[in-house]
Amino acid sequence: MITIRRATLRDRESIWNVHIRAIQEVCKSHYSQKEIEDWSEVLKPTRYNEPIKRGSFFVAVDENVIVGFGNLNQESAEIEAVYVAPEYVRRGVGREILQALESVARDVGLTMLHLSSSLNAVQFYENAGYRRQKQERYLLPYSVACLLMVKELASTTTR
Repeated sequence: MITIRRATLRDRESIWNVHIRAIQEVCKSHYSQKEIEDWSEVLKPTRYNEPIKRGSFFVAVDENVIVGFGNLNQESAEIEAVYVAPEYVRRGVGREILQALESVARDVGLTMLHLSSSLNAVQFYENAGYRRQKQERYLLPYSVACLLMVKELASTTTR
């Protein structure tokens, strides 16, 4: 059974592992090998320190193994990440993480969220009620194509 909980600093290595695997295995359907390599190269476990400390960083756990994660930046009203281990894709894990993030957003009074979706995840976000805004480039130290998406939050239910 999958459970969703807040991430701790002890989770960084596992989060990093899920992140790398998701990029290398799931995102390869929409990005070149060079983009995948560059994207993976910049990730380090310490990258998650500040987002975890901010408190709106969640992990999905299956039998004590982290299988997905997501992060909400409350200050900018941005879903900064939702990633799921390849073997858990299309099993509802990403949806559960996203719902937890949206619940926090509602609890703190946010009425709209935005995100930069990787091209392979656009349908996932559309299914969750996000609308396409425009294509853009997401800057890491390099840039990858993504799609800016937004969602208005209902006060008590998910649209």
